[in-house]
Amino acid sequence: MAERPTVAQQLAAKQREISVAEFFERNRQILGFDNPLRALLTTVKEGVDNALDACEEAGILPEISVEIAREGTERLRVAVDDNGPGILRRQIPNVFARLLYGSRFHANRQSRGQQGIGISAAVLYAALTTARPARIVSKVAEEEAAQVVELLIDTQRNLPRVISEDLLLWDRPHGTRVELLLKAKYQRGRQSPFEYLKDTAIVNPHARIVLVEPDGTRVTWERAAPTAPPIPKEVLPHPYGLELGELASRLKATARPTVAEVLAREFAGVTPRALREVLGRAGLSGKEKPDSIHGELLETLLEALRTVPLLPPSAESLSPIGPLLIKRGLRNVLGEIRPDFFAPPVSRPPKVRGGFPFLVEVGLVYGGELPPDQPVQLLRFANRVPLLFQQGACAVTNAVANLDWRRYGLEQKGGSGLPSGPCLILVHVASTKIPFTSEAKEAIAEDPEIDKEITLALQAAARHLRLHLSRRSRREQASEKFDVILRILPRLAEKTSALVGKPVPDLTPVITRIMDVVYVNPSVVAAAKGGSTTTVRVEIVNYTPRARVLELFLEMPPAAFPPDPVSRSPDGSEPELGRMWWTLPKLLPSARAEIALTFPRSSEIDADEVDFYEAGVDEAHLLGADPLPGDWEVRVPRAVIEAAEEAAAAAPPGEETEVDYDGAKSEGALDEE
Repeated sequence: MAERPTVAQQLAAKQREISVAEFFERNRQILGFDNPLRALLTTVKEGVDNALDACEEAGILPEISVEIAREGTERLRVAVDDNGPGILRRQIPNVFARLLYGSRFHANRQSRGQQGIGISAAVLYAALTTARPARIVSKVAEEEAAQVVELLIDTQRNLPRVISEDLLLWDRPHGTRVELLLKAKYQRGRQSPFEYLKDTAIVNPHARIVLVEPDGTRVTWERAAPTAPPIPKEVLPHPYGLELGELASRLKATARPTVAEVLAREFAGVTPRALREVLGRAGLSGKEKPDSIHGELLETLLEALRTVPLLPPSAESLSPIGPLLIKRGLRNVLGEIRPDFFAPPVSRPPKVRGGFPFLVEVGLVYGGELPPDQPVQLLRFANRVPLLFQQGACAVTNAVANLDWRRYGLEQKGGSGLPSGPCLILVHVASTKIPFTSEAKEAIAEDPEIDKEITLALQAAARHLRLHLSRRSRREQASEKFDVILRILPRLAEKTSALVGKPVPDLTPVITRIMDVVYVNPSVVAAAKGGSTTTVRVEIVNYTPRARVLELFLEMPPAAFPPDPVSRSPDGSEPELGRMWWTLPKLLPSARAEIALTFPRSSEIDADEVDFYEAGVDEAHLLGADPLPGDWEVRVPRAVIEAAEEAAAAAPPGEETEVDYDGAKSEGALDEE
């Protein structure tokens, strides 16, 4: 009689290995496919992320199209099209139908995709909900025809299953198109493909993105930057932030013969001086074999690496947006909001967590048509990818909520939680390894180092906001005073003159003594009916008792940059930055100057879209413009301005003085502060 198997044997007989594809098929919510709305966004996100990465790695300015069409009541056909380098035929099945297959997981450099799950997960979800294969069209420049492959994922083995393949004569030199039929739902909203692509355009201003919605609406976000960002370089891991187990694994896996060579050649920031100090603190000679380091000796070595000053991490592995492009991207996409204030974007120096470098960037805009009585709009990004879900579980949200925004001019009940006000805050975390809370990559996990850097960047941007609000308050008070004076004084003068029977006196000197400001007054001149241009006129009045040599700077969206000013030509311009400047003739007290610019009617320019800055006058004596930002070059030498003012002060009343600031320019005085 055969012996009955024990319970343990029965349980052991049921044990079997499952593939990663089978696991995610049963747990699709982990990847962001838990409902039709979210499934559509995740599919679009993964396709666009792959397209952007491919284009940037090939040095190509991205042209990306997303088409969403209805097929039945609960099905949508999604197609993501790009002009990237294409994919070789032999790689197409593995790239699109094999989970955890990719080229970026082990690469120590920034990229959007990291795990090799995203687009394959979308193919898996599409097949699960519609039983239809994905259709991939891809062409590389070296081949005449494009490869067309229809495929599914064999979830039992996590391997691709090719259904059909063909060749196609495609009207483009290279690129890739992914088509999926899936159970999904489309509607506009904060967590929709429309918002995702709009946010993507902000932090990827070098890309041109087109969305075709199910009802046929076509939305285009034009390119705002003429060049692609530099390709991040692979760098060695940095010792700061390493855990004990990670160090042990690296020492065990290395092919280097000695500990000294491992530290010097497989880690970044370890200079020869630092190496000697690390070995000395750890009590090592450096000639020990790497696999002999364990136990207390391993802990001592790690402590030495954490305490010895090392070179900071290199930013070559990262692809930050940069202050200029953050502002340009916000201006390009948020043009309809017309904010009153763009805070100078903040880009923190790179830091290290877990041996991998990261940095934080923050942009902030205020005013315009942003709602004043609602919580601020928070845009979260990781490696240039928008994060639209799990906002409450994200380290970025917590950092914003924990900052006391009342100190910076926003309303915040109790000094915690998201503040309220007409404000939009952009936070971008760039890293070679983003610590996401899940495989869906929808929120950044809490980390002390990342939290600290986000907080410091937010504080820097918030200080600019506080300064702006303070300046605006002072300008409003001065402007109100100015309006009252201009309204009341002329009436008093008229009535007094009528009583005494004398002519009305010139009130300009009186206003000058009372106001003591340089007044910049921009206005839009309505175009004639049927006209093709619009004019922005800028009047500058010197309501101070001193002669001024001023320089007017103008900044606007580069796309609206006027081709031909109608007034005197600027003394200099940088169209790619949307800047131009004029050195004004010496303005005596009460004197006026005027500049006018002509824009094509199609640009629909508004005075609110143009920022004005003045050099040659301090903030306390300036109304209608801001002092020149600290990172802008002053074109008029300070010595020239002082010479003009001294000459004017020494001249007899009513006599104009001439100052040769052109000669100073020709002698190289422009290099002076």
